[in-house]
Amino acid sequence: MDTGEAGDPHHLPSPPDRAHKISERLSALIAQEAARAGGKAPAYRELAERVNRIAGRNVISRDTIRNLHQATTQKGQAPNPTVETLDWLGLAFGIRSGATYFLDDAKAAAVDEQLLALSKLADINGAVGNSGVIGLARRASGLSDNSLHMLVALADRLSALEAEAAGESGGGVR
Repeated sequence: MDTGEAGDPHHLPSPPDRAHKISERLSALIAQEAARAGGKAPAYRELAERVNRIAGRNVISRDTIRNLHQATTQKGQAPNPTVETLDWLGLAFGIRSGATYFLDDAKAAAVDEQLLALSKLADINGAVGNSGVIGLARRASGLSDNSLHMLVALADRLSALEAEAAGESGGGVR
C-alpha cells in the first residue's frame, strides 16, 4: 500500500485522500476506454452491469461507481469502498489486482505502463491491417537511420497537418 505522510507504511491515507486517488485512477481507466471507443465513455450503469456480470452477482451499483468517480457520496462524504468492490471494479477494466491498483502507487504505475504498452500494440495491430502502412514499412526497411528519422518526422508533420485540416473543416481524417 501507499505510505503515509512521514513515510510510515502503517499510516494509510485519509479517506478523502484515498477517495481522490481512486477517483483519479477510475477517471484514467474511463478515459482510456472512451479513447478506444471513439470518444464515448461508458455510462456508470454500463460499468455496474459489466462488474456485476463478471462477478456473477450484484456487487456494485451505478451510484457507487459515480461516487467513486466523483470522490464523494451524495451526502458529501468520501466513499469508502470495500477491497472486494475495488477488486471487481478493476476486473471490469481487465486489471486482476483491482484494490491494489486503486490504492498502491507503485502497483498502479506498473499496471498503467502495461496498459500503455497494450494501447501501443493495438495501434500497431490497427496499422498492420492497412496495406498502405505495410507497403511503406517494406520500402522503409532498407533505409539508413538518418532517412528513417526523416521519414518519421515527415509522417508526424503530415499527421499534424491532417488533424489541423480536419479541425478547421469539422470533418474527420480519411
